[in-house]
Amino acid sequence: MILYRFAREAWLLTGLVLLSFMTFGQDIQFSQFYANVLYMNPAFAGSCHQTRAIFHQRIQWPGLDAKYVTSSLSLDHYFQKTRSGVGMMFLHDVQGNSTISSTEVSMQYSYELLISPTFAFRAGLQGTYASRFINYDYLKFPDQFTVNGPTGQASQEPFGGAKVNYLDFSAGGILYSEKLWIGFSAYHLNRPNQSFYGNTSYLPIKYDVIGGYKFILEGGNKISSKTGDHEVYITPTAHFKAQGMSDQLDLGVYGLYHQLMAGGWYRGIPIKHYQPGLQNNESIVLLVGFKTKGLSFGYSYDFTVSKLSLYRTYGSHEINITYVFDQPRKIKKRIRKLPCPNFDR
Repeated sequence: MILYRFAREAWLLTGLVLLSFMTFGQDIQFSQFYANVLYMNPAFAGSCHQTRAIFHQRIQWPGLDAKYVTSSLSLDHYFQKTRSGVGMMFLHDVQGNSTISSTEVSMQYSYELLISPTFAFRAGLQGTYASRFINYDYLKFPDQFTVNGPTGQASQEPFGGAKVNYLDFSAGGILYSEKLWIGFSAYHLNRPNQSFYGNTSYLPIKYDVIGGYKFILEGGNKISSKTGDHEVYITPTAHFKAQGMSDQLDLGVYGLYHQLMAGGWYRGIPIKHYQPGLQNNESIVLLVGFKTKGLSFGYSYDFTVSKLSLYRTYGSHEINITYVFDQPRKIKKRIRKLPCPNFDR
């Protein structure tokens, strides 16, 4: 019985590690995609026409040993004279109880082109230096367990290198007005090799399409929009992403009532089946938050609706903290800034 229990746990852990390898070729996804703007599209760099700092963290499936913890910190600024935005983003991701970790540093540049009195287009580029690490000490195999418990001796399975570094390049664009925005981005254009084993494991290109419309119900004048304390609006949003054999759609709405915010999304493509009896359903996301002047905070929780819910994943938690620094002087511009969903002012 003891041998069976240890063998079962060993195979379970091995399976989770293999799952990490299989999902390694897919990018991280965020439920509050609209709030972590520099991760979503490099064209968002400088989009609020001020200096902005964003902290974002996601804890996915905390009920499993293969949980994912992803943290990002970004800073961007807009230069009025050159109509340019620059940004920098630091991202750290841990998978499978620290079995696999990655660190990325990205630099972004965007340029804003006015195409009419009411519409503008932003184009952005991004360069990333990525470093990924695998800790083989966490791997356990059945031959390391006996009736009396673990032998303490490591298996002799051959492994590859423990670290891989590479450069990554991406690009994106956004067409927007005061209330509407539509964007497209493509990541990993150079398809970097991320293999630990010296062979070829090219990261597939990820394509993102985003869109939203801001319906202002109250507080659309300049005085109230400056602080945002008296704004009331609702914003439907959509986010489609495809990478390799994986594709998903985030569809939902969020609303702001003065300083309080709430929203909900569905993630998946219910009309698509990966195989008979297996739909492309992932989660239902609920969001609460608040904003006051330049500071905003959002918390969301993912309710797992796929078959993975049978394993008590305990969903996913995500927080976003955004701070927009006060502009030292008033800047006149022909059109207002993009009404970003992250409480943009």
